[in-house]
Amino acid sequence: RKLDTIHGEIKYPPEPKRIVVDAYLPTLLLLGEKPVGATAKDLENVHIQDMIDGIESTGENATEKILELNPDLIISANSDPEVFEKLSKIAPTIILPYETYRSVHEEVEGLGAILGKEEEAKEWLAEFDEKIEALRAKVDGVVEEGETFSIFGAFGKTFYLYGDGIYRGGLAIYKELKLTPPERIQQELIATGETYKEVSMEVLKDYAGDYIFFDESNGAEMDKSNRVWTSIEAVSQGRVFYLDAKRFWPYDPIAVLAQAEEVTNMIVSQKEKENAK
Repeated sequence: RKLDTIHGEIKYPPEPKRIVVDAYLPTLLLLGEKPVGATAKDLENVHIQDMIDGIESTGENATEKILELNPDLIISANSDPEVFEKLSKIAPTIILPYETYRSVHEEVEGLGAILGKEEEAKEWLAEFDEKIEALRAKVDGVVEEGETFSIFGAFGKTFYLYGDGIYRGGLAIYKELKLTPPERIQQELIATGETYKEVSMEVLKDYAGDYIFFDESNGAEMDKSNRVWTSIEAVSQGRVFYLDAKRFWPYDPIAVLAQAEEVTNMIVSQKEKENAK
């Protein structure tokens, strides 16, 4: 097989038997392809713990360990030229940089085509679409017309807004469940293809929807009594969903489905509370 990549045309085995992967482990697994090695980060993914028996850790892409596993194909998201140079000396290496794929369908179909697993991709996506449709119907049943949803994050001492990309559940919340973002998030992030934006805490209110999904990471802990924070209506109304980083940092297709289920349950539960008042 041949594939055009950022490093030109790469030739690789039509049916690789010993794949080492970085960043695309869950997608390989759902296609029925179990690699021999994956990064430590990939193997920590909470959504695939029942699927990873027998896969060895390559740490943070440790060249010695990858060499030891004797791969016949390496698939990685790391676009550092030095990394490619090292890996390509071990085995044919396909680099698919982060955000190569902008949706679940793109990723599953893309890797399905690379690995000759088009039929498996089609079957998995048909099931995925059915489940998402059911979740969307549940959400549509409780969300009122015009209600908006924001994704905010505190990372260390920095604040971020997130769009419909690979960060903090963006794919599940906006792309799959089709929840409506506030107008400014739509214009400044989603319409422009930006997946995140750094902002000051003071302007968060300008991007706040009727409901907020909020992630605290890298030692960040929002001062919940801060006046800037409590002045946001969604906050004062108790309409903030705090995200579990372990569950909402992954952005692979399996994670996106799990996040869509979790977000649906959060919204339905919140609406029940509001209606009971």
